[in-house]
Amino acid sequence: MKKLLFITYSLGKSGGVQTVLTNLMNELCTQFDITVLCLDGNEEFIYDLNSKIKTVVLNSFGNTKSYRSMVFINQYFSWLPKKQNIKNYIYQYGVYCLLKKWLKKNHQNYDTLISCRYTLSSMLSTMKGINKKTWTWEHINYKMGGFFWYTIMRPYYKYLKGIIYINKESEEHYKKINPNSFLIYNIIGDPFESMPFISCEDKENTILFVGRLHPEKNIREIVEIYSNLKNKESWKLKIIGDGPEKNYLENYIQENPHSNIEIEGNKTKEEVCDYMKKSKILVLASETEAFGLVLVESMFCSNVLVSYNCEFGPSHIVNENNGFLIKHHDKEDFTNKLQLLINNEALLKKINKSSYDESKKWKKDNILTKWELLLVR
Repeated sequence: MKKLLFITYSLGKSGGVQTVLTNLMNELCTQFDITVLCLDGNEEFIYDLNSKIKTVVLNSFGNTKSYRSMVFINQYFSWLPKKQNIKNYIYQYGVYCLLKKWLKKNHQNYDTLISCRYTLSSMLSTMKGINKKTWTWEHINYKMGGFFWYTIMRPYYKYLKGIIYINKESEEHYKKINPNSFLIYNIIGDPFESMPFISCEDKENTILFVGRLHPEKNIREIVEIYSNLKNKESWKLKIIGDGPEKNYLENYIQENPHSNIEIEGNKTKEEVCDYMKKSKILVLASETEAFGLVLVESMFCSNVLVSYNCEFGPSHIVNENNGFLIKHHDKEDFTNKLQLLINNEALLKKINKSSYDESKKWKKDNILTKWELLLVR
């Protein structure tokens, strides 16, 4: 049985990468001998892994030189305008040293390595003897990474075995770097894929947002759009997630006690599924997405989608059958489309059904076949 090593930072935080990685490993573990290497060893896993999957946990925060350097910067260079960037690069160097040391001793035990983060992929691309059996699984907008990771390190991907990307816009970019590049969409998996159709009559008047409460997810614009809706007294906006924008949301709710906005915090994927089963509309207003996992998940739960057409992902998911794709930052049109759905029950019911029907093309079977063919090479 072929031995695979998946490499990531953490399975102890909720997020899209962690979700799709867990889904994929759980599906492949019957055909491959799978180990997952996690580098942030100070966190417990919050995802359910099949018992066949082995785990290795290293503490990248425990790299002594890296840690001491960050403490030194905090103590003597707190005035630096880009102190956090410097600390991040020092931390990543500590990760590189730890990863290289571990792989030097252990990489011979694995036939194929799959890196799940672009920073880790960049590190692996420089390691001779390891890079040629490593796939990078790219979960980002390919333009991300800044001068160091994008401009300097990305070209080293040519030394990897290949690149797996998750949206069509990335194809030209990655194939220029490494011709052995392939588009494979993310697996959604259960509990979403096994959901039956749920009619509007069996749902609540809820508009749902699911994502990190980070500026790039643009939750403030969602709140502004929702606040401009009329005749929404019977509706609620429920927000699932956590992050730096939580304080803004809490202050807004305190200042607007009748806003009908509720912050639900972080939830497991099973809990997210339960929220989606009850909601009628899923909204997304991100500055950028690599794929838009939450859009497909909510389709399986019979939600109508309203999303900005940001880079990248939503334009390959959202269409007239499952909702509305809005020009980026066109708040007026976003508001109008939500208002239309709230006011027009017949339209809401129609798209509620066709959105669920549309979800069938995102079933995992075809996606798994692509992974299996690629990994047996």
